[in-house]
Amino acid sequence: MDRALSFGSDAEAYDRFRPGYPDSLVDTVLAHADGPVTRALEVGAGTGKATAGFASRGLVVTAIEPDPGMRAVLATRITQGGWTVDVVDATFETVDLDAVGPVDLLYAAAAFHWTDPATRWSRAAAALRPGGVLAVFGCARDLADPALAARVDALTEPVLPQDPTLSWDIGVLREQPAFADVVETTLPRTATMSADDYVSHLTTVSAYRVLPATQRDELLSGVRGLLPDVVEVTEDVPLHLARRTDRSPS
Repeated sequence: MDRALSFGSDAEAYDRFRPGYPDSLVDTVLAHADGPVTRALEVGAGTGKATAGFASRGLVVTAIEPDPGMRAVLATRITQGGWTVDVVDATFETVDLDAVGPVDLLYAAAAFHWTDPATRWSRAAAALRPGGVLAVFGCARDLADPALAARVDALTEPVLPQDPTLSWDIGVLREQPAFADVVETTLPRTATMSADDYVSHLTTVSAYRVLPATQRDELLSGVRGLLPDVVEVTEDVPLHLARRTDRSPS
């Protein structure tokens, strides 16, 4: 199974149980650009968790999403929001950047790790105008109680494959000649949710989704058995920002 395309079979659950992004994220991203931000390219839009934040600010967004299930939910969200968003059935590697034209912002929410490491930075630079901003971020939802998290990890870590979020060292971005003013930061958040909703969230995580169904259900049942009925979670947003220079991408 292609892990990048493992979510669309239950896109509505993904949309319901995955956390969204705070307004402060949008503010931080837009402030990093040199000049106005009116046009954006989103890589791996999914169901529009991040699309909503930027499109609702009046940006014209081209949203790349290769999964038809995710696109269907995304289209409904766009219609309800009344935003100017063009949804493109493509991957970052196949989208026609010349047809899109230079953008002021290129962003990816929990998706950039699925792109090709050999071309992700050069294509990002090619998509952006000089002074435009690159924003790569995600949302890590974790149990806030360290002792409880350790018990869950002891159960799940021997079974789960590694699930990437931002799967590179920030130094790799700093080495790209087409980018400058690289910033790595985290926007902290906490929340309270039912244990059942937390386990439902886990069903949308690719490390769980790629397991055989019987094994996944057994593991999730074990996790639920360790949890109290209500759990506190952290929903920190790791964010990488960079600004496009006048230098050509390598």
